[in-house]
Amino acid sequence: MRRYLLTALTFCTLFFMFVETALAKQWSTLSPPQQQALMPLSSAWDTLSEKQQKHFIKIAQHFPRLNKVQQQRIHARLEKWSKLTPEQRQLARKKYNSIQKLPPEKREALKKTLRERHSAQQRNLPVSAVSPAAPAQ
Repeated sequence: MRRYLLTALTFCTLFFMFVETALAKQWSTLSPPQQQALMPLSSAWDTLSEKQQKHFIKIAQHFPRLNKVQQQRIHARLEKWSKLTPEQRQLARKKYNSIQKLPPEKREALKKTLRERHSAQQRNLPVSAVSPAAPAQ
């Protein structure tokens, strides 16, 4: 009985993974504006789940209304994201979710610290010159 349940569970898992992948859009079916907005993800697009693709398509909808600097920032972030391993992506999601759970004032203080650290890195200052970010609680 236990073996039967394990086999059935495995089959269901594989079936739903297949259905999710089958429902995902192919890169070639995206409109030219969507392809332009999501260009950094082009090589990995067909491996993304339907849920992930829908998330990125929402980003692409807003892309034409952004100014050039904002568009470049989006492309840079998508490029970084596309180069992360699945484990690194999962860690980034966990960090994001833990930050979202912080009270607004702590979240803003953390964002300020991170912005200061980023600008210090851009000015080639040692990172230790900026106080470390508070751990997410």
